[in-house]
Formats: sequence, structure tokens, C-alpha cells
Amino acid sequence: MTGPAPDEALRAWFLGPRAENADLFERLILESLRDHVFWRRNHHPEDGFTIHESDRRRPGYDDAIARLTEELQGLLAALKRDVPFFSGRYQGHMLGEQTIAAQVAYFAAMLYNPNNVTEEVSPVTTRLELEVAAQLAAMIGYPPDRCWGHLCGGGTIANFEALWIARGVRYLPVALALAARDLGVPLAVRGLDGRQADIRGQSLWTLLNLQSDATLDAYHLLHESAPSSDVVAALDAHSLSAIGYQDYTRRLVEAFGDPLPAGVVLVPATVHYSWEKIVRALGIGAQRMITVPVDGSCRIDPDALWRELTRCAAERTPVLAVVSVCGTTEEAAIDRLDLVVAARERAARELGLTFHLHSDACLGGYAAAVTRAPDGRRLRADEIRSAHGFGWPSQEWLASIEALAQADSITIDPHKLGYIPYPAGALLIRDRRARALVSVDPPYLAPTGDARPQDERFIGRWILEGSKPGAAAAAVWLSHRVIPLDERGYGHIIARTVRGAHRLHAALERNALAPFGTLRFPRPDLNIVNWIVTHPSVTDLGSLNALNDGIHARLSPAANDPAYYITRTRVRPPAYDGAVVPLLAELGVPETEWQREGLVVLRAVVMDPFFGGGPRIPDHVQGLLHALKAAATATLEAL
Repeated sequence: MTGPAPDEALRAWFLGPRAENADLFERLILESLRDHVFWRRNHHPEDGFTIHESDRRRPGYDDAIARLTEELQGLLAALKRDVPFFSGRYQGHMLGEQTIAAQVAYFAAMLYNPNNVTEEVSPVTTRLELEVAAQLAAMIGYPPDRCWGHLCGGGTIANFEALWIARGVRYLPVALALAARDLGVPLAVRGLDGRQADIRGQSLWTLLNLQSDATLDAYHLLHESAPSSDVVAALDAHSLSAIGYQDYTRRLVEAFGDPLPAGVVLVPATVHYSWEKIVRALGIGAQRMITVPVDGSCRIDPDALWRELTRCAAERTPVLAVVSVCGTTEEAAIDRLDLVVAARERAARELGLTFHLHSDACLGGYAAAVTRAPDGRRLRADEIRSAHGFGWPSQEWLASIEALAQADSITIDPHKLGYIPYPAGALLIRDRRARALVSVDPPYLAPTGDARPQDERFIGRWILEGSKPGAAAAAVWLSHRVIPLDERGYGHIIARTVRGAHRLHAALERNALAPFGTLRFPRPDLNIVNWIVTHPSVTDLGSLNALNDGIHARLSPAANDPAYYITRTRVRPPAYDGAVVPLLAELGVPETEWQREGLVVLRAVVMDPFFGGGPRIPDHVQGLLHALKAAATATLEAL
């Protein structure tokens, strides 16, 4: 490694749980404010003053200042009742410190209040946003000359846009075929067998199973085959986005005489709950989101995925997208994306079926930094293990991270393991041409022309949101400048959180809370630990769930300043059978109870890079164990 030692630099990257870097933070904030004031005072000084010194001496002015001061004091007092994300005692949700760089940059840019819908109102932060997207794309391995990305309000919006684009690409061949017929032009498209054929003669099933790059090639070719206005009109006459679902199915039957089942989206059982909102909002329908079971490590089961793909092919059900998760919300499990990629290749070869492949890496995307050397080279698993001094990651983990480069789209949340203030989600697409399928151009935002491509300066035309804070782009950009997206920076932070999670997992061995017992989910792929607290007197699943619910209640904000903070989730059959059924025998619980009750699982999200301990660092692992035992004792007495 080059540059400062990461473990030493780490202590300068955050304000600190005791605000140890308060003097640094205050100096940078004050410098940002003074610089902004200087800019205002020197912007056309000939304009003179609007607020005069005499105005500041009037009673009404003093009254307004008094009200502002008083209300601010009330707000500051109320904020003390917030949860202490900065503390090693907080192991609740995916919330932690923000980097000093991100906080200062957000504050500095906020004073200018740029709106990153278009460069016309955000000339600086629009450029920073596109740079940030390029940095994230390079980290995960996307080809820089083909990909595109942007920031948005969070993972839900980013995932929505990914499926919005995926649906557009899946159904585009249908519009291309019918538009080419209307225009009377031949249009060659490459099939799954690699052969070129006129798209106008293809069946509906074949059209819905073209590879994305072949579809986008044909889209480009059609625009070269006829006047642009004619092509746009012909495509709008046959595109799902223009017609809408209510009339689209009828038109397909009329055009092809082939009423296929409605398309489906395949997701693992661990997928975030927002995906159901997304398929509902897009009109795909919650019933067309098919859940694929997970294995004992809470990763999507590749065999179960293959069975589902085989069933879809046999029933001629189009698969709009398959979602793989890189860092599940409950368990931080990383799906074997490399095996999902292999399943897609096999499905194209053996079943004549293909689909958009999306990786929901909102939590785990930044973990790709662990795999990068300062020169951008991909590190081997043994090099990573040697650098961080513990037995992580595995070669399989590395293969999953490397496979991100094969996904058609990826979502990453800088406001999670990027340690950026809210809101800061990100969407990356492997083929930038796909964004044209969702573009809308309001005339009042169209940028004026110059030597640069207009589309890069007008982000709003390609995305769901309109107005969005340029301050978020500045925050991510400066944090990336200070903390590299490789093993020296974010890779070091994330490896430390994983080490802390692994230490907690090891400490929660069966008798750690005696006379209570513990049962652990497998060692996490990232930074979330899951376990169940048991007791000999608790013999049925309902009582066991009540015990763990009670422990959580005593270690959550509901307890009013608990000693430590954790969360809990409830996993349910049948999708979680692969992870839970092996535990049932140890729990002494019949499968019938599991089928009826589900299972309450305690959960700790280790966002604090200091949680793993070290010289002169508080040992919060042991502190959490003491708090768990006390909460378990109090809960058992109350049951």
C-alpha cells in the first residue's frame, strides 16, 4: 500500500464517538461558511446592500432573531432524543457515522443549494455526480465507455429505476418489430444462437427473449433506417410505456395471436420489502414477483433458481428480470452472483430464455473496494486475507463480487457503507443506451448546446426524480477523494466492520449468555450478525419468539436510552426453509410450529469500524453480551 497507514488515517475520517475531531470539524465547517460569505459579498458588489445596519437595530428584527434562537434551542433539545448512530453501542440499522469529508461537503454545497436535475442550475455538482457514478462503476468493473449512472434518493428509487429500465428493454423488441412493419423497413437482430434475422418475422416468445445488447443494437439500427420523427412515432404506437398495461395485452394478441402469460420478476426470499412496492407501482403486480428460496447461508439457492427458470420456459412465461442481492437487509448475505450469471448463460443456451440481471447491492456494493489495489488491480482472496489479518473473504465471496461487472444494472447506497449523509442512493447501468427507453424531455429544462453532449448535462431527462440535492453529490465526491475506493480507504473501513461482525459472531457461542443459550445463523458475508436466544424453560416456538421480542424491546429506542441497540426480524417459511430448518432440531421445535409461527431473529448491524476492538478502544462486543444477558433475564422474568 502507498500513502498514509489506513489504520492511522481512519481516525481522521470520522468525527468520533466522543467528537474527538471536533476542532477539525469546526474549522472545516467555519471555513466553508466563510468562503460562501466571501462569494456572496463579492458577487456584483455594485448592487449595494439589501439588509442595512439600521434594519438590524429595529425591534421587529430583534423579535425575529429571538424567535429563531428560541426555536432552535427547542430543536437542539429534541434532537438529543435521537439514537446515537455514532456510538459503538448502536448496532441497530444500517446507520453509522458519516465521514467528516461528506458532512463538510454537504454543508458547503447546501449553502449554494444546487438542484442536480440539470447542469443549468447545478453546473458544479452535476459534474461531480457524473464523476461519482464513474468512480462507483470503475470500482465494480463496468466498462467506462459504455456504462452510465447517477445518484438518487435511495435504494428504493434506484431499484425502481432499474426495473423500470429492465421492463423497457425486455418489451422493446416487440415495439421494434411492429414499428419496422409499419415503417416497411427490414431490421436485423441477433438471436440467442448468434444468427442475424429480420425482427419482423420473429415470434412473440423469441422477441421477449433477445439479449439486451442485441435489442439495443436493433434500436439504434432502426433510428438509422428511417427519419427520427417517424421512428419515434412508430415506436410510441407500439411501446408498453406509451400504451400502458390496460391495452397492451390486447394488442399483443391481435399482432401475434400468441397470448403468453404475463412476465415475472424472480427475487430471492431475502429481497428488500421495497421490491413489492416497486412491482406494484410499475403495474407488474405483486403476484408476478416470484420468490426463490435461499440456502443455509441465506443466499439465493442456485438450484431453486434453475428450477424456476425451467418452469418459466416450459410454460412460456417471460422473465423480465432476476434480482440478486449483494448484502441482504436482514443478514448481509451476498448471493452467488457468479452462479446466477452461469444460470442465465445456461438458460439462453438450453431453454431459449434470457432476462435482465439486476444486482441489488445497496448495502454490499462498496465491498468491491475491498478487492481493489491502489492501481485498480483486482486483489486475490489470499491477498485480502493477509492484508486484514483474519479468515475472510473466501474465494467464492470474491467470485460473487467480481460478477457484479456482469450484471445489467446495479444499485449501491453511498448513505450505507459509503458513510454519506442521506439521501444518497445510486443506480449504475452497464449499457448507457438503455436509459433512452425511459427518457422524457421537458422543454424548459433542455440545455443550450455547446461542444459537450447535451444528454450528460441534463440528468433529469433519464431518471424518475426531478429536483434532487446537488449537496449529496458533493458529499459523495469529496468523501471518495479523501477515502479511496480501494484497500487503502473504503476497503479498509468495510473490512474492519466485517472483522467486528465476525468477532461478535464468535463471541455469541452457545453458552456465552448462560444459563441462556444462543443459536447463530452462519457467519456473515459482510457486517450483520443474526442469532436466537434460548432458555431451557422455553419449549415452544411462540414462547421463544416472545423471549427474543422482549430482548429486542429492551435493546431498542422503545426502552428509552438502552445500554445497547440492536434490531430483530421475523423470517418465515417456505422461502427461509434452507436457513431455518437445520436449526429446528437444535431448538427442539417441530416444523409444524415453524410453518405456523415463523421465527424471530435478533440482529446486529456493525457499521462502526472500531467495533472489533483494539488497543485503547472500548470493548463493545463484551458490553453487548452483558446487555443481552440482562435483557434476556428481565424478559424471562416477565413472561
